[in-house]
Amino acid sequence: MNSPSIHIIFPPQFEPFEPYLSGAYLKSLLRTYGVPASVCDANIEFYDWLIECGKKELPWRTLPDEHVDYLRDNIDCAISYCRTTPASLVEYRWAINVIDQYLSAISPRGVRIGLTYLKVGNRYSSEELFAYLRDDDNIFNLFFRSAEARILGESSVATYFLSLVVLDQLPAAVTFAQEIKRRRNGARVAIGGPAVSRHHRQLEAIPWIRDAFDAIVPGEAYRVVPGLLGLPNSYSGHVSPDFSDYDLDRYWSCRRVLPYLVAHGCKWGKCTFCSHHLTYDGYRSSTMSEVITDIERLANVHRVSYITFCDEYLTPAQLDELAAGLANAAIDVKWSTFARPEPAFCDHDFLTRLYDAGCRMLMFGLESASQRILKAMRKGTRVEHFRSILEACKEANIAIRYDFMVGFPGETEADAQATYEFIRENRDVIDTPFSSYAVAAFELRNGIPVQQDSDRFGIQASELLRGDLDDQYEFHDASGLTEEARAAWRAKLIQFAKTELDMELICPQNKTHQLLLKDLFDQGMFDLPVCRIDENSLCDLTAQWTTGVCVTWRQEKIFVNNRANGGKLEIGPRLTGVIEVLGEEASLTAAFKAQDIWNAKKFAHFVSFMYRNDHLRISAGWSSTASARIGGEQAHA
Repeated sequence: MNSPSIHIIFPPQFEPFEPYLSGAYLKSLLRTYGVPASVCDANIEFYDWLIECGKKELPWRTLPDEHVDYLRDNIDCAISYCRTTPASLVEYRWAINVIDQYLSAISPRGVRIGLTYLKVGNRYSSEELFAYLRDDDNIFNLFFRSAEARILGESSVATYFLSLVVLDQLPAAVTFAQEIKRRRNGARVAIGGPAVSRHHRQLEAIPWIRDAFDAIVPGEAYRVVPGLLGLPNSYSGHVSPDFSDYDLDRYWSCRRVLPYLVAHGCKWGKCTFCSHHLTYDGYRSSTMSEVITDIERLANVHRVSYITFCDEYLTPAQLDELAAGLANAAIDVKWSTFARPEPAFCDHDFLTRLYDAGCRMLMFGLESASQRILKAMRKGTRVEHFRSILEACKEANIAIRYDFMVGFPGETEADAQATYEFIRENRDVIDTPFSSYAVAAFELRNGIPVQQDSDRFGIQASELLRGDLDDQYEFHDASGLTEEARAAWRAKLIQFAKTELDMELICPQNKTHQLLLKDLFDQGMFDLPVCRIDENSLCDLTAQWTTGVCVTWRQEKIFVNNRANGGKLEIGPRLTGVIEVLGEEASLTAAFKAQDIWNAKKFAHFVSFMYRNDHLRISAGWSSTASARIGGEQAHA
């Protein structure tokens, strides 16, 4: 008879582009104690199951979607494009749009499923969650039945660990726990992970959630797992992740990508807005020789050539040592990592070494261009270094992900304006190929230094923002921006990026594909799309409707529906000539001459809007590939 073992389950929903690290880490950690363990990535199985369900009569009720037939006909093609090297970024964008819209179209009533989220009603309300899980249409129950053997694991399994990185995974985790207990008498089920570390007080306070599990375990695995299993002590040494239970070809990426963690915790650990310290027990790091050995093994055993470091950030010293180690061992991997915008990144030679050693993307939390706000955040960085860092990254051909924040306590209109002006004035080094941005509004979360010392920061917290499972509070800022102003500034920064920066047309919105496409572009696998459309470029560009666009006339109005992304546009009859010209690939000059409403500048603005919203395909010069290979379909009237 087999000895009792552990089965580690990663429940849906999380991004399906690469494995999550927790299962591979836990499996290896348990091996140090001689405890056998297996891993089930139920997340990627859930996505594949959803796709197949949508091809048949769905076993649950959905909201009406007029384009579901188009999406169903093209979903296999779209996923295939994500798993193969794209011929163009237009092809890639179409594929991502189709997948996201298809998942939305087949989502059960009360549930919204996408590539980066899964929301059951108000996911922060235990009342709404409880009601859905009791519904006959509980999608997680249906999925469990289809994947029962893999989720349950071998008959020798005595304990189940469910790892939650986001709260979106809670509905599936509760369902899995209840179903496991029905089928495996005496089995223990525990949940842990980053989401549990942040939300464990709320989870423990709700009886039906508490009763679903034998243990709700906050904290790092190396510290809490031994006690949970009755093992003699905690193990704080190096752990090499074990991905042997994963089918790495199932993930929706064109190359194999694996996550890796050099250090647990944040080396800086002082930012007053950050809640990540709730996930870690201090700071500890593997040696770089251990890291290099691991990466070499992953590259050789799993044929992996891309690594996403998921550390809070790697220091310049660690990165220098990493680059040297990879070069000395002749390990050919491309990678990305978070980093702090420190003066060391102004050094062009340093960044060139990183690029030569495989670095293709650095992710910087710039947050603000107001030094006063950075000081209040305790970021330990200086605005005066930002321009030089961005220049050095551009010269070294390293893409950047920029994180900005508006609405930190005490931030004024002038502070927010400084951030906006910094982006505008430095767009030449910000808007580089495959760089991306994220703009967050400050969130008052439970356990962050601002919340724990709210009086000093001049804020007054009130009730939880979205429900009893939330860890974010509504608040009043006596000396800073109002709630409305915070939202307005965030919208302004995003709008500038969407309408003015090329990155919106180039870069994917997930970090895995951002790394892959950046490197494939550097290899010359495809060209950048047309980015600038103005009155002087009309004669040099051709256009036609993007695949998936359907044009109809009703009551003297023209309706442009993009079935790939759900976009809808109503156009007046005076543009009938333009619409007809765009039915086949044509020069923008010809399209401009087919209307008499706008001058060339305003017409170029109209075309740019259509293009940035994926209604139009724009090419430089005349193209003989007008229909492309996407779907093999033309727009129709």
